[in-house]
Amino acid sequence: MAQWTEQRPSEEFDRILHPDGHLVGELPDIDAETILRLYRTMLESRIFDEKTLAMQRRGEVSIVARSTSEEAVPAGSSAALEEGDWCFPTYRQTPASLYWNARKDRAVAALMGAEPEVIDEHLPVEEEPPVNFTPVYVPLAVNVTNAVGSAMADEFRGDDHVSMSYIGDGSTSQGDFHEALNFAGVFDAPAVTICQNNQWAISVPSHRQTAAETFAQKAEAHGVPYERVDGNDVLAVYEASTKAVERARRGDGPTFIEAVTYRMIEHNTADEESVYRTTDEREYWEDKDPIDRLETYLLSEGLLGDDDPEKIREDLREEVQEAVDRAREVPVSDPETMFEHHLHESTWKHDHQREELRAEQRGENPFTDFTGEGLE
Repeated sequence: MAQWTEQRPSEEFDRILHPDGHLVGELPDIDAETILRLYRTMLESRIFDEKTLAMQRRGEVSIVARSTSEEAVPAGSSAALEEGDWCFPTYRQTPASLYWNARKDRAVAALMGAEPEVIDEHLPVEEEPPVNFTPVYVPLAVNVTNAVGSAMADEFRGDDHVSMSYIGDGSTSQGDFHEALNFAGVFDAPAVTICQNNQWAISVPSHRQTAAETFAQKAEAHGVPYERVDGNDVLAVYEASTKAVERARRGDGPTFIEAVTYRMIEHNTADEESVYRTTDEREYWEDKDPIDRLETYLLSEGLLGDDDPEKIREDLREEVQEAVDRAREVPVSDPETMFEHHLHESTWKHDHQREELRAEQRGENPFTDFTGEGLE
């Protein structure tokens, strides 16, 4: 096992499954079917990531942000939700939607640039997931603010729904995060906020984001209860999230959960992670892989047979490939649709960018051949 120690995060957190797969805590109130569903979801997400990465390398997808090595956080937390609840994901919570049977073909078509109206026409939704998922958020921390607003709206209507949102360790430096937690704490919003602490905000390590010992304790300033769990232990994440959701649903207010995990890959496919971190660090976390951990436990308990893991992987690879094949049948959208629905009125810069795109489509170099003459 690697002995990397530099800036290693504190392991003062709740854990049920040891990295080697044996129990070190009490199992939560969870049945075998749900545990197997969590296992399958995490595997499905990783295979989905592998496929979309290959598509990006071939130029079918422009950029991909994978959930690889962090699957336990979104899978275990979203599993605590119930029908009618709301989930506000960012770009690294694919397992959350997959747990609730979101359509992979629609997700791939979106990654390939198809606009929603075209996707709806060619890959119509016959049955909505029981949990409401917003579109993936890219602006940092805004989803947390919106989730608290969603929670308050449900409370005003007398609904007992819960809103769950996610934030990375780096995004806790955004003001929206603190505004959201403060509002939730003051008004007892039925909201659960998950900090997916993967140790890196692109190339900035988590210890450069805060001088506090943990991210979890940031909730204390806002009067919000908090928990800190091993984010590579899906059972610990599930237990903490279930308690938080139940607390919110009975009217006892919000909870903030820090799930300590690790991003073993690039931030996204525009990033090269080897320039800012060491091999020892990665090897240290490879020993804590969330899928290996749960798989070892399931095999030891007889919930999986020796041949089951590879059979499940084969089935999921086939499912993902079928989804990709369907997505490839969706027509390419007009690139100019990217300029729609942004502004009430078009601006000079807006028109200039549109004309630059048209110049590029004509085979011209938009930076040297296009002058912008005639634009008002």
